[in-house]
Amino acid sequence: MFFRSYCTAAIAALAVTSSSSIYGVSAAGILRGSSSAATSAKNHDHHHRALQVDEEYTFLIADIQYDDAADMMESTGRNRKLQGNSNNSQGHGKGLNKPEHTVNVQDSYGFIYEIEAGSGDTSGITSGAKVTLPDVAFRNPHANGKINLAGGKIEKSKKPKNKRALLQEESTEEQKRNLAEVHRHLATSGPKKVIAVRVNTSNGSYVGTEAELSDSLFSYDNYSLKKGYEQCSHGQLTINPGTLASGVTSGTSITNGVMTIDVAIEQTGSNNGDITNAVTAKINELFGVSNPTAIGADYLMYCLPSGAMPGIAYAYINNWMSVYQDSWCRSPSAQMHEVGHNFGFGHSNEGATEYGDQSGMMGYSYGTTTGPVMCFNAAKSYQSGWFADETLTMNIGGKQSPTDNCIGHSEEFLLTGQAEYVPNAGQNILVKINAPTANDYFLMYNKQVGINSGTQEGGGQVLIVQAGAEGSGYAPSNLVSKLSSGGSYSIPDFLGDGTAVNINFIEVVNGKASIKIEYGSYCTATFAPTACPDISVLVTTDGYPEETGWTLTKDTTDPCPNQSDLSESVAAGTFAGSPNTAQAPYTIPCVDQGKYVFTITDSYGDGICCGYGSGSYSVIYGGVTVASGGAIGSGETTKFGTCASSGTPPPTPPPVNPPPTPNPTNPPTNFPTNPPPTSVPTNPPTPNPTNAPTNFPTPFPTNPPPTP
Repeated sequence: MFFRSYCTAAIAALAVTSSSSIYGVSAAGILRGSSSAATSAKNHDHHHRALQVDEEYTFLIADIQYDDAADMMESTGRNRKLQGNSNNSQGHGKGLNKPEHTVNVQDSYGFIYEIEAGSGDTSGITSGAKVTLPDVAFRNPHANGKINLAGGKIEKSKKPKNKRALLQEESTEEQKRNLAEVHRHLATSGPKKVIAVRVNTSNGSYVGTEAELSDSLFSYDNYSLKKGYEQCSHGQLTINPGTLASGVTSGTSITNGVMTIDVAIEQTGSNNGDITNAVTAKINELFGVSNPTAIGADYLMYCLPSGAMPGIAYAYINNWMSVYQDSWCRSPSAQMHEVGHNFGFGHSNEGATEYGDQSGMMGYSYGTTTGPVMCFNAAKSYQSGWFADETLTMNIGGKQSPTDNCIGHSEEFLLTGQAEYVPNAGQNILVKINAPTANDYFLMYNKQVGINSGTQEGGGQVLIVQAGAEGSGYAPSNLVSKLSSGGSYSIPDFLGDGTAVNINFIEVVNGKASIKIEYGSYCTATFAPTACPDISVLVTTDGYPEETGWTLTKDTTDPCPNQSDLSESVAAGTFAGSPNTAQAPYTIPCVDQGKYVFTITDSYGDGICCGYGSGSYSVIYGGVTVASGGAIGSGETTKFGTCASSGTPPPTPPPVNPPPTPNPTNPPTNFPTNPPPTSVPTNPPTPNPTNAPTNFPTPFPTNPPPTP
């Protein structure tokens, strides 16, 4: 049994008409807190102040999985059509009007408000970005308290000019901890702390015990959130039970990463937004914090009672919160799927069927507590960075790097299954084919063994998926082909000029997939840098251009013989005053063919794409794009170039001094057809020679040539 996962951005915001709601609405539609919201001083102040349209919020997209068991599924042999359920408390019956996506904002206290669909402009903003609301925004009491933008536009907020000084002057120690915690959840490596919250309402209780819930999350005796992610990442991402952070006073017990919270709200089956915000308020109150992550967790999982929501689970993209209905909080596939959204993963689709790619965890979820034991498709695996050392990147059409190893008009290699990954072993675990657009192609050999033994689709086949955002950010992927041995897939008109790319699964060789990728002549025609190549650096800034800088140097760790030194740079601050602008190309003409190192940095640490603009960069060496990107975080480094072939001079302008010969010791500097006699020869010239030597240079003749 499997279930469909729908990416929706926030779940219903607070229902202002309910007496159990945390908030009330004034006659003007401005959100104000009620006296029963919280008793802690921090939360009390927050709930009593009006919703400030000029304060900073976090823009969020989220996901709901609609549970309808057998009713939700119409199965015809291998193909299944899934439908959302009706909006009743038990989640049964079919309904096709469920939103696939919604948008929300979250304030600094962790409260989430849904944006009323169609009420204004929310385009061009990435989930997790900081935003401000338009002045005309208000809470709509006729739409369950959702925020109505009144035709306005949500805008990306400006970052503080000196955030460190701002923190020192205006923030408490607890708020500083909050800020540090907010930035920790974005990476998919290193240790992560998770706390699950058993939620009881006034008319419903979570049925699983704390011990059962903890076991489903952190045990290695059975398949769990911890075991799944640690195996799929090959130990690069670890999941641990959250514990109280230093300086936080215990408000209730947290046992093995699980606690229980009671909220005095009557669940209706569709007021899960009220319930989750009430849980957030209760956590803040009990522990004396202003955001739940400050208690000691990177991620929190809210486990609601049965019937408390119209679906089985949902999560917010690039955020810390995921929410589950009852037993789904103990399903490892639902856990990995929703926390995957927290990491920034999009859904895995197949053709017109959203979530239809069943080869990995970002497709359907499954109603079992024992699996399935599988990982992620090629696009998600690339995004995670877990196999960066064993990734083959192909840039067809003059964009390839020296690691592409293009030979002739094809590329042949072996693909190793992700379960058999060994760090830095010279394997190819996945392949990325860079397309002219941001929608690139990704390949993996979906070998059905070990940590991927339970893959539900395409076992033993080479799977080809396509995904946007250059594979580095939130975007759904689409499974476009499943190749068995001997199969092929063609991407027609790949470059827009008739060039096709053909991907062939030749055979299985010693447990690996033998792959041949054929393409036009572009790769070899532009791969080798020309003699005396130029290097050009192109930068398009984001909204904060003063944070961007770069350096370009000769590779001193693995230098080429006779390569000249090179050191070029553009310091941070140089681009100040030119946001969202394509800067003039920076070109270094006629450099040696050799090895170089390019580093681009962002002093704030959020890259030049895509939270505050769509910045990008590229480095072109001898007509070949050898480095490019935008989502660089604090920075990234690329090494490129190769040494000149052995036995040939470096590709510089024609040599002033040709190679030495036995005698004469100083050969002529020019190569005339009929050289005139020199004025001061090393050895006296013979009179008026009529014919120059036929070879250049030649040994000094033992007998002088004939004279006229």
